[in-house]
Amino acid sequence: MFEQQYAMTMLLMMTTMNAFLGILMVAGFIPIEYGMSFAFFAMCGMIWKCKVDLMGNVRLWENPKQYRDRMEK
Repeated sequence: MFEQQYAMTMLLMMTTMNAFLGILMVAGFIPIEYGMSFAFFAMCGMIWKCKVDLMGNVRLWENPKQYRDRMEK
């Protein structure tokens, strides 16, 4: 349950940040290129932090040898 709440909170934080950056870009306070770049890198950072916090060092993929070993069991 904690993991779902953590992931949902991170998603809400990303959405709020993107809405705020969108308002700043539309209002003309920051250029579109800077706002979009910052949003992209901030979202990648949030996704990476969420992945590390929830999954630790587990890789998101496996090599062919690991796949074959897992399927043989």
